[in-house]
Amino acid sequence: MASKSYDTFKYLRSGKYDWKVQARVLNLWRGYTKKENLSNPSIYYYWIVSVAEYMHLFLDIQIIFSRETKISDLEESDVFIEKVAFDFYDLGDLEELSKQTTYLIDVVGVIEEAELNLAKFKNRLGEPQTQIKFHICDGNSRVKVTFWDAFAELFHEAIEEGFEWPLIVIIGSGRVTLWKEEVDISNVGATTFYINYNHYSVNHLRNMLKEKNFIEEQNTILKKEPVPLLNIKEIKELPEEYLEKQVLCNVKVKKVNTQQNWFKHICTSCYEEAKKVNGKFNCICGPRDVPYPEKWFNLCVVCCDSTGEIEIVLENVAGQKCYGKHVCDILDEDDESNFPKSLNTIEDEDYKFQIAIQNGKGPMESKKFVAKDIVSEKYPNNNDDNQPRPLEESYAEHSTSTFHLDTLSEIN
Repeated sequence: MASKSYDTFKYLRSGKYDWKVQARVLNLWRGYTKKENLSNPSIYYYWIVSVAEYMHLFLDIQIIFSRETKISDLEESDVFIEKVAFDFYDLGDLEELSKQTTYLIDVVGVIEEAELNLAKFKNRLGEPQTQIKFHICDGNSRVKVTFWDAFAELFHEAIEEGFEWPLIVIIGSGRVTLWKEEVDISNVGATTFYINYNHYSVNHLRNMLKEKNFIEEQNTILKKEPVPLLNIKEIKELPEEYLEKQVLCNVKVKKVNTQQNWFKHICTSCYEEAKKVNGKFNCICGPRDVPYPEKWFNLCVVCCDSTGEIEIVLENVAGQKCYGKHVCDILDEDDESNFPKSLNTIEDEDYKFQIAIQNGKGPMESKKFVAKDIVSEKYPNNNDDNQPRPLEESYAEHSTSTFHLDTLSEIN
């Protein structure tokens, strides 16, 4: 019996409509809303396919199925096609790719964190979401990774299966963005992951981990100034060079200020404050209408220790941890026109705040002390940003849109 003749992807060109190719389906998804991981990718024989020119990051063509396309399932033993295929980018080259939104990338790296946790919260539409954050490195560079929703849960379940640590992950078809001058890789419908996969890139990184130079270079990347633990008297006496820096402080909340607004409205594009002008919310950074602003904690409290008292503003993350709720949850329980009595429940409670020293407003306030986070046994120190953060610290979206890009990773 004569062997069948097949074309290969290497020689596909547009203008011809009777190509015959054998191919393995590496992953499968429906549009940008449904994602399916194929644990046993199938092999198919495609007959009569249309090839169109397409500006792809790696190739200049794509295959388009039409009504005339014929697809036949093949047995694994009939062909030899690699089960995975990647086109890796160095982590140090991702910043340039973050400036575009068309292409996805493949990367491989060592997961730095020894423990990965899921964060569950409500987005600005009041819908529940899940998020997991971590960093990967290759000995020369490090980048942040943020997985969302069911994909994050799938990843978290996978790492609980007892893999060798440190984990080395391959991320296929990840989306690269730049948020607050930091590169971030997230998932979309096409994204896949492989943990400690038997691949030459993973084996190469595993061998590099044994080298002293890799550890030294990575320690240089991770090196950060320690956050000092100070008392209230020391914080008040800090010199001007500490402006915009952060310190830790153990305090007791003496009194909640009920005379000032306890939350503020936030622009959903840039996450700066939004002010109400002529009945409409506008971003303070520019002439932008914000029809559905976020509501974030901005609660003023008086705190004390053995050295004195200090007024601290609890920002959103610290406020959420103090009360275990979002602003919208508290407003649902109480009239927005009144100061909720439940906010007084933190009085006489002890906290370790991570405080940012900022410029005050006007001559009567030279410095402003803002609680960015809480550090305690219940809430571990997040100075390295290892803990996942709520959505508002991840991706901005256009103010006039109610379409949430971060829900695109949902697995049905």
